[in-house]
Amino acid sequence: MHDHTSPEPVALPLGGGISRADDHAFLQRLIRTLDSSHPAPDRLAASFLARFGSAGMALSAHVGALDEVAGRETVLPPLLAVVTEAALRLYRARVRRTDILAGQAGLEAYLQACMGHEVIEQFRVLFLDEDFHLLADELMGTGTVNHSPVYPREIMRRALKLGARRLVLAHNHPAGQPEPSSADIEMTLRIAQIGKLMQVTVHDHIIVGNGRTHSFRAAGLLI
Repeated sequence: MHDHTSPEPVALPLGGGISRADDHAFLQRLIRTLDSSHPAPDRLAASFLARFGSAGMALSAHVGALDEVAGRETVLPPLLAVVTEAALRLYRARVRRTDILAGQAGLEAYLQACMGHEVIEQFRVLFLDEDFHLLADELMGTGTVNHSPVYPREIMRRALKLGARRLVLAHNHPAGQPEPSSADIEMTLRIAQIGKLMQVTVHDHIIVGNGRTHSFRAAGLLI
């Protein structure tokens, strides 16, 4: 017989970072909530942290990767996928309400959640208005583990249709670090040059990889 009593709420710190102990407590509570009959939520929470590094990265992982840790006999992976989708929608709503310049950390966290565990390369574009508010977040290309096709003129055509004046480009490096390749830099500068002709500014290009992000603007590659 299993105890179906709701677990006590986990108090997370509102200021500053979230510790590994907080992440463990949160994951343990989430596992108990989604699967009250799970025999060892404490051990599974620890396994998620060992594999993914944090609760956030665990929740953004693919169902297949979650299956490898949780085991296929549990219902947890697909339920966690629903939780992840809910979190992404909350992130997206927050990004829409926030000036991108004032919310860089949140923007990078959102992109990490969207693409951090993708096994193929994706290229996204965030289309912004003059005041840096999000008009649309669209996937503009998918490819292989180390390449996704990018068509600058299609990006600009979409920007003009949306009335966007600024862009944030984003893609992931599934197989490595987030530092840009020479091809990444060349492609970004090409898009920026075409944008200038159309009065559309490439504000930043953010690469997601290996749990970290790389901002072209912060690195001085875009001015």
